[in-house]
Amino acid sequence: MPPSVECSRRNSEEYISDDFKLDSSALNRQPEEVFDIVGKLGEGSYGSVHKAIHKETNHILAIKKVPVDTDLQEIIKEISIMQQCKSKYVVKYYGSYFKNSDLWIVMEYCGAGSVSDIMRARRKPLSEQEISAVLRDTIKGLQYLHDLKKIHRDIKAGNILLNTDGCAKLADFGVAGQLTDTMAKRNTVIGTPFWMAPEVIEEIGYDTKADIWSLGITAIEMAEGRPPYSDIHPMRAIFMIPTKPPPTFKKADEWSTEFNDFIKCCLVKKPDERKTASKLCEHPFILNASPSELLQEMIRDAQEKAANLQSTCLNTSDATMVHEKMETMVDGNDETLVRHENFMTAQSLRMQMESLKIGGEIPMSAYMNTELEYENRFQRAVVDGDFEFLRNITLDELIKRKESLDSEMEEEIRELQRRYKTKRQPILDVIEQKKRQT
Repeated sequence: MPPSVECSRRNSEEYISDDFKLDSSALNRQPEEVFDIVGKLGEGSYGSVHKAIHKETNHILAIKKVPVDTDLQEIIKEISIMQQCKSKYVVKYYGSYFKNSDLWIVMEYCGAGSVSDIMRARRKPLSEQEISAVLRDTIKGLQYLHDLKKIHRDIKAGNILLNTDGCAKLADFGVAGQLTDTMAKRNTVIGTPFWMAPEVIEEIGYDTKADIWSLGITAIEMAEGRPPYSDIHPMRAIFMIPTKPPPTFKKADEWSTEFNDFIKCCLVKKPDERKTASKLCEHPFILNASPSELLQEMIRDAQEKAANLQSTCLNTSDATMVHEKMETMVDGNDETLVRHENFMTAQSLRMQMESLKIGGEIPMSAYMNTELEYENRFQRAVVDGDFEFLRNITLDELIKRKESLDSEMEEEIRELQRRYKTKRQPILDVIEQKKRQT
């Protein structure tokens, strides 16, 4: 049978089943004997993600290929967390293979891609009804994880995947953490800056409530197309999140009272006063959430628009369009910060899952924010030592930039002083106590 005919036959019979499993014989064979890789979906934490078909059943799967020279401890942790999760609201794990220098992690395939994919394809945020449906499933996933004493630590629209039935699922456990009874709060800075909870940034210890803050930020992201502070550099946002009041909608009166209250419940600065996932399940905004059928309509709309965009691009005279990676609608600087003892690294956790039939991305230039572009160029100049681009900026603009930088410096110095004072004062108190005792 000619390859084209075989491909057509296989595509017509592809399907996804909730009861799919890999038996021991399949897990003991070479992965290419078990699966056909049909395309790359994108980049996830620690590796690339591919669409695959199980040869024996034609079941569609996602396979993450992870180079073994990356942090194996983090990979093992991700697999361990996925193995333990048996929820329809969390992406399923089926098995793993070693192939040459890569580890293949076989996972559930979500045909509609991520919520950020949907926004990018439709070129607009979600409606309140669509957001309520996504949040209903997401909170159920968080409730499941938190009951198992697990923290996801990177909740955002790019890590909420949708299947074609409109069910939302939590994905990308590359930075997820396990709580134990003897260590109730984590102390590592990990997560994506704009979505990070204040207590995570301040390194004062955190628990599952950190995910609730990130969920609130994600709700704003879905409503407005991007998270709060996304128009400034991530390192500046890190200083602002703990010191500024909790974010709110830019135009609160455009959203219902229930939605505004839901955001308020999530974005509470003190973790102890923040609602749990179980409590949020009982919130009126979630109890009255729209049915999943609404998301099916949203998915079809996204696929149609993406297909039309791809067709338009193919019909243009410029056949070599360059698409830049982006998260949500405008964020091209999405980095996940991981604190390891005395140093900090930045690791990109862009899932960039392309939906079924979605073959193209919207060019970054269509949304690029001028201020963010300047910040990015300035940061690159700091690394490269080349500030020649400043010569093209007017004198008045340079003076404004300088004044703004001075103001930022003073604010960041005050914040550093406050943070170190918070850590230093308890030590001084104990020193005084010990002096009085001698």
